Amino acid sequence: MSRFRLRFLLQEFDLPVGEVVIGRSPDCHITIEDPLISRQHAKIVVYEARCTLVDLSSRNGSRLNGRPVKDPVELKDADRIRIGAQELVFFEMSVEKRQTRATGAMRLCAHCGSPYAEGAEVCPHCASPATKDEDTMSGVVFEPRRAWVLELVGEVLERAIAAGKTQEAARMLTRAAEEFSDRVRHDSQVDVRALTQISEYALRLAASERDPQWVRWVTDTHATVRAVPNGSLQAAFAAAAAANAESRGLIVGLTRALREQPLGASEAVVVSALESLAPRSGGEG
Repeated sequence: MSRFRLRFLLQEFDLPVGEVVIGRSPDCHITIEDPLISRQHAKIVVYEARCTLVDLSSRNGSRLNGRPVKDPVELKDADRIRIGAQELVFFEMSVEKRQTRATGAMRLCAHCGSPYAEGAEVCPHCASPATKDEDTMSGVVFEPRRAWVLELVGEVLERAIAAGKTQEAARMLTRAAEEFSDRVRHDSQVDVRALTQISEYALRLAASERDPQWVRWVTDTHATVRAVPNGSLQAAFAAAAAANAESRGLIVGLTRALREQPLGASEAVVVSALESLAPRSGGEG
């Protein structure tokens, strides 16, 4: 499993004192969807030129550079904060006082392509040094990079399913599925990678809970976008099909819909494999 690194940047604002609360609750300043993180897990207290990390009596604790945090500890540049399954890297930077602008200016990192605030010496996403030839844009709102988000959600879902925390997994998966379905309605291009990743976790959750509702989402979505499932999902389909006859019926219904369109040789192989999961006569077995 790949380890996800969430990097964030604290800048000194006009107020000399402030707090940045990190946790699972949407009321936190930094919200992270991770079942191992408490609703209010930790906070960073900003006082003039100092930043201090404080653990908020979290269930699983916090670590700084690998050591448990029991008392408030001052942060230094490049310190690594570990909460739940996530590692945050603290960056310290100085910001010169500039004339206030009506709209903020953003740079596009020449290395990773992510947007970040003009004036930063390094990209907060990949830590690459800023260069003079990077594009600068004003008054532009950027979406988070979808691959970045999927990597985070994927790791958290992996841990939630492995730990048997199916309610947490279902809640996060529902949000991911709803967002994907909304994009399908408004975008003619289908993100096949996102569909495959969400489908994998949906099928695993369906097999774990013996609940066909997630199989229905996978099959309905693939039929809607007329996409043959990725061959890597074969094992996940088989596990979900073994759970109950309704799931097997949904999968076979998908194959019938896919047979109505032209199939390449590799696609036909995948569809044939899914057809072999047809409901068996004589009831469950």
